Amino acid sequence: MTDSLLRRGQYSLAPAQRRDVAEGLALCALDPVTNVVPAMHLETASRAGVIPSGLWVVRKRGRVSRDLAGVIWCGANLTAVLPAGDDDETDNARAEVSSAIVSRLTRPAALVGEANLTLDLWGRVERWWGPARQLRPSQVSMSIDGNPLPVAEASVDAEPMRRATMADYDALLPAAVHMFVGEVGYDPLTYGRDAYEDRLTRLVRQGRSYVRYGVVDGKRSVLFKAEVGVVGGEVAQIQGVWVHPAMRRRGLGAEGMADLVRHVRADHAPTVALYVNDFNVAALRAYEAVGFARVGTFATVMF
Repeated sequence: MTDSLLRRGQYSLAPAQRRDVAEGLALCALDPVTNVVPAMHLETASRAGVIPSGLWVVRKRGRVSRDLAGVIWCGANLTAVLPAGDDDETDNARAEVSSAIVSRLTRPAALVGEANLTLDLWGRVERWWGPARQLRPSQVSMSIDGNPLPVAEASVDAEPMRRATMADYDALLPAAVHMFVGEVGYDPLTYGRDAYEDRLTRLVRQGRSYVRYGVVDGKRSVLFKAEVGVVGGEVAQIQGVWVHPAMRRRGLGAEGMADLVRHVRADHAPTVALYVNDFNVAALRAYEAVGFARVGTFATVMF
């Protein structure tokens, strides 16, 4: 669809401008856990005074103005904040925005976000962006905004949880890769090594990577690790949770998550969030034991 045709619709997609930041943040604040990714980039734009190239806004045309109706972040992943509902207005908005996305944006590595919206967008863009490599239609969105619940002590001799430093990088990288392969299905050091290592390095240097060490087969090793992948709207989203395979089923996951929540709430944001595949029963039990509550459903479409 050409830009001239897109301009005839009621909704338009355009690169964000500085005047959009405050209104975009207000939209994200309606559901801060779900909208943490675009909120982070809007906050970055507000602080730096520079709009990232992946930040887009949806405007609804009126008689004398164009009201902000949505925000889209399109980087490695695409995440959208758009009108919700079952009425014709919502359907028209999503149809026009989907056409604009296909026309104006490069296909990302994945669509991620609230399940109803993400799967709806996928159904509208699949003809051009498909097929999907993996579809995960039901991921549990969880959050905690207080102290973690008491959990049983792990039957593992482990060092205290702490922020990782670059001195930990050589031990941290294999753990991160092992987690990524198990979760996403391919080796990031074979496909996209530079981008993967750049991101991990950045998180470590920003104090957003946490590790816990112990001994495995006589060698000091990372037993538990996780990253704060996103911080925005007073929400910190945990990503990349991993427990050493030799140390699983010993309570280290729950104990590690409880420690992690305390650190992240002190270091980054009062609300800690994550999302997990609904079939990962062990992880769900560990998160619920710590005090995470189910607050919604995410979906991920991977290409």
